[in-house]
Amino acid sequence: MTKRIAIIGLGMAVTPHAKGLVDLADKVEVAYAFSPSAPRREAFGARFDFPLCDSLDTILDDASVDAVAIFTPANTHLDIASRCAAAGKHVLLEKPIETTTEKAEQLVRTCRDAGVTLGIVLQHRFRPAGMRLAEILRSGELGAIVGCSTIIRLWRPQSYYDEPGRGTFARDG
Repeated sequence: MTKRIAIIGLGMAVTPHAKGLVDLADKVEVAYAFSPSAPRREAFGARFDFPLCDSLDTILDDASVDAVAIFTPANTHLDIASRCAAAGKHVLLEKPIETTTEKAEQLVRTCRDAGVTLGIVLQHRFRPAGMRLAEILRSGELGAIVGCSTIIRLWRPQSYYDEPGRGTFARDG
């Protein structure tokens, strides 16, 4: 049975997930791809052949939508995901859950009370290097871990950092 999902948020985080949904076309039908931004809808529509929509209410009101995948800034997660849960949609949410522990816990309660599943994207946890590291840590091979430091090599263009609110606690947590 094919599940119907709506994509909410068509910014930077959506592309790899949309590609994954294309690969899962035999299991998942993308019912809608939503952004309130016309330029983002247009750019996304040029890359992916999913139905575009300009209103969250369209998704909320469509009983045939089983789940939503939310790729919006963290400070919007509680509001959007709560509305989706209240409409009976299961929720897959890009990390972080929200900007504060209290809001994250509220969202977990909201989804539980609505009887829907809340999933958080943690796409790196099943990479071979991460799985091997977890195996080493569980084995005790390294002894007691008392500290850790990591370097993650990411590159983003300056335009990423120039976007209003980007990198602030208020928006990104």
